[in-house]
Amino acid sequence: MEKKVVAIQQPEHLPWLGFFDKMKRCHEYIYLDNVQFKKRYFENRNRILTEQDIQWVTVPVKTKGKYHQYINEVLIDDEKPWRRKYLGIIQRAYAKSPEFERYYGELTDIISRPVTRLVDLNIMLIDWIRTHLEITTPVRCASDIRGYHDKGSDLILAICKDTKADVYISGPDGRNYLDFDAFAEERIEVVFHEYHHPVYRQMSEPFQSHMSIIDILFCGQKDQIAQKVFI
Repeated sequence: MEKKVVAIQQPEHLPWLGFFDKMKRCHEYIYLDNVQFKKRYFENRNRILTEQDIQWVTVPVKTKGKYHQYINEVLIDDEKPWRRKYLGIIQRAYAKSPEFERYYGELTDIISRPVTRLVDLNIMLIDWIRTHLEITTPVRCASDIRGYHDKGSDLILAICKDTKADVYISGPDGRNYLDFDAFAEERIEVVFHEYHHPVYRQMSEPFQSHMSIIDILFCGQKDQIAQKVFI
């Protein structure tokens, strides 16, 4: 019988290539939406490459007095007229790209929707990208499985048990906090996602890795992404 491979990851905003590579390598992908939101990280922003430099596209969120809020509690701050600026940055960066006409209208439609929670916007964007990358891995939010009071390694292990995982794909940072003995006791194998970033033709040089996934889409280089393969 084939071992069930599970990955768990925060639902980032317009994630990088490695996010989707990990998704393709498992049988179920869990959005870790019930952990603390990190300011100035990748949950409400990401990087794109312009002709001049790397630039951030950011969704403003409400954080005042909400230091301990979970990702699935974060609200978009629509008191700021951010959508026009956000889309303008992307338009200026990719207007001359090979696939601009194909993707920009669809992206504009998603960003323009009256969404309240950041997590809902992020998942809509991830689903849009999944469709274009033909990734059919089942996904669900950790908060939809059950309420968890665990943290760190204990939380990851609890989700793995609930999803009946035989193999857990961890990011490289897992080496610093996972309790490998606890996973071994539950007969759950831990493997690490070591992603080798491809070099592809961008809109400017020199090549910059770890951009948002939309960089490779707009540049018409999505064929550089490996086909689905289970670890």
